Amino acid sequence: MAEAQFWIGVHGVIVEDQRVLVLRRAPHMSYRPGHWDLPGGHLALNESIEQCLLREVAEETGLEVELERMIGLNKAPAGPWVQVIYACRTNRGGGDIRLRPEEHDDARWATVAEISGLGNLIPYLEALIRRGLLDYLGR
Repeated sequence: MAEAQFWIGVHGVIVEDQRVLVLRRAPHMSYRPGHWDLPGGHLALNESIEQCLLREVAEETGLEVELERMIGLNKAPAGPWVQVIYACRTNRGGGDIRLRPEEHDDARWATVAEISGLGNLIPYLEALIRRGLLDYLGR
C-alpha cells in the first residue's frame, strides 16, 4: 500500500462551566461553510503541536488558553486529514470572543447535547461526539 501525506489539524475543546466553545465557519469558506467547528487549525512546519493550538485559538477567538491534556486523535475516513484534540481552559475566566469574520461568523458556548442539536457539524466534531471523546464534560 502506498503511503499518503496528511494535513494535521490541532483543535481545542475549550471548556467553561461545562460548556464548549464552538465556532460557525463563515459562508464563503471553501470547506464546509456554515458548519460548526472547534477553534484550531493546521500545523505549520516551524511550530510544535501545542504552539499551533495556542496560536490558532488566539487568532480565531482572541482568547488565551492553557492546554490541559490531549484527549484524542481523529483521522478522516476518506480524506488526508488528522485532527489532534486538546482539552483547554481559558486563562482569565473567558473574556470577549473576537472572531475573524473571514473565518467564522458566530460563536457560542454549548453543552455537548446542545452541540449535537446544532446540525451542520464539521465531520471530525461529529466523530468526537459519536466516539464519546467529549463525555468527560458531564463528570
